[in-house]
Amino acid sequence: MADFTLEFHRFIALCNEEYLIKYANKGIYNRSIKEMEKGITVSYEFRDDHVECALSDDSVCRLHADINRFSCSCPSDKICKHVIIAIVYYAQNHLQAGAEAEDQPETYKPDFSWLLQLQPTQIVKAFTPAQLEEVLFRLDYVEELEVVETSFLTIRLCTQDVSVSFDSDSEIGKSMCSCKAKGNCLHKLETILRYRALHQLHDREQLHASVTDVSYENEVVAEAKALIAEIIGIGLAKLSQTICTRLELLAIAAHNGNLPRVEKDIRGIHGELNLFFQRHVKFSTEALLDRLSRVYVSLVALEKTDQTEAKKQLLGSFKSKYHMIPQLSLYALGANPWETRSGYKGITYYFFSLGDQRLYTYTEARPVYYEGISFSFKDSYKGKVPWGELISLEELSHSQVILTHAKTNREQRLSSSEETRLAIVPRENIEELDLGKVLVRDWSCDWKEAASDMFETSMDSVFLLKAKKFNHVEFDQKTQQLILTIEDEQCHSLSLSISYQGELARNIRHLEQNKRLLELRDVYLLVQKIGEGLYPISIMQGKSLTSFKLDL
Repeated sequence: MADFTLEFHRFIALCNEEYLIKYANKGIYNRSIKEMEKGITVSYEFRDDHVECALSDDSVCRLHADINRFSCSCPSDKICKHVIIAIVYYAQNHLQAGAEAEDQPETYKPDFSWLLQLQPTQIVKAFTPAQLEEVLFRLDYVEELEVVETSFLTIRLCTQDVSVSFDSDSEIGKSMCSCKAKGNCLHKLETILRYRALHQLHDREQLHASVTDVSYENEVVAEAKALIAEIIGIGLAKLSQTICTRLELLAIAAHNGNLPRVEKDIRGIHGELNLFFQRHVKFSTEALLDRLSRVYVSLVALEKTDQTEAKKQLLGSFKSKYHMIPQLSLYALGANPWETRSGYKGITYYFFSLGDQRLYTYTEARPVYYEGISFSFKDSYKGKVPWGELISLEELSHSQVILTHAKTNREQRLSSSEETRLAIVPRENIEELDLGKVLVRDWSCDWKEAASDMFETSMDSVFLLKAKKFNHVEFDQKTQQLILTIEDEQCHSLSLSISYQGELARNIRHLEQNKRLLELRDVYLLVQKIGEGLYPISIMQGKSLTSFKLDL
């Protein structure tokens, strides 16, 4: 009885106005205080593990040393005014008298150290795999925290304007989120992990392992290696067309063996060899050899690595997962129209994120190999943005915007989600931005390393260059490319190429004949690296931007 009484007194000491309003609401609390001001009284009878509370209005409550355990004779199944009255009346009239001198409850302070003592396994049990994956993705983005410690530990996610309150009971389920979602929501998980990281506790590796399936069929990997080695060993001249059938069967086996990236790579090799057997002009021996080498080395790396995250990247995924980011501040870098040998056409829009200094892309594309299906670069460029349809995609490619509730994947590709909202803000001068690693400063070597490592998640090899001037503009009839030669402050020169496309022929001619290009000074260029070639996408100076293939 003595132990329960002390425990009950400590519980009552926690039940200040803030605490009770959190668990009930302000209206119920205020009504309870008004009833007490009218003269309602309460008598108490202590039992082994609870207290019987008889109110003078004939209501009877049962209290435990836990805000979530109570009962009342009234019909309410939630915290009612009678429960609040019983708690507040005891605090005002009995608390000091009932506490022993050496255990005065007002000296008791809530202990929130349990949040730092949680084991990753406990966190995994409290949340779903989908929630864990979503929040682990969000942790890559900066989020300002406000931490206030009173009767509760309240952590506010400032960008999202959401607060989660934890009490001293070491149960995640008893925490309260301002989003009012039932159960354990994403905000609870995010605040726990960010708060722990604030105290140098990093759980990412263990949590990643709990939600990542890195099992796969070893036999398929061995078979893929053997087949690639066979292709390289035999050589194209002696290669039989039956190799295409074998590749197709291997791709199916890779799909069934949880090897999505291997499936994609094998189908790519299959496509290259089809072009070879068709004697197609688009076939390239160098491109095929490069693909074969890359795939073989990635298969070897998959076999040798023991790290979960590395295996996940090497395995890839069958469908890219998009995750919600509360807010992205994006500076448009231009748009690039493209067409693949496999029959797809589209436009990719590039953005620099002012928050995390990374490149993001949004792509509109469609297959045009079906009869009756076409894709017009001009029409697509003039079309509306998917996020609220406030502006055209052309205007977007020249703007600076804030996306709220943006959805993106690990390759920083933006989704056309209807939940995303766009706000236009004044465009800054590009010279005033901190462009971080996106800007290549040393042309002698840095641009060669600007591409992602072959074992990282596949991303466009795109970066910015600052050019002092254009030295030369010439159309190469042999390669059907417009060659732009640029120079930096250190007099290093680079040649950029724009490939001829029938739909964009007018733009090529305009660039070739326009002498103003040679007069420009101190400009920024968005450049894509494909193989050993460098291809300019857009040119920027101050607030102005021109996409080479779409704006001229």
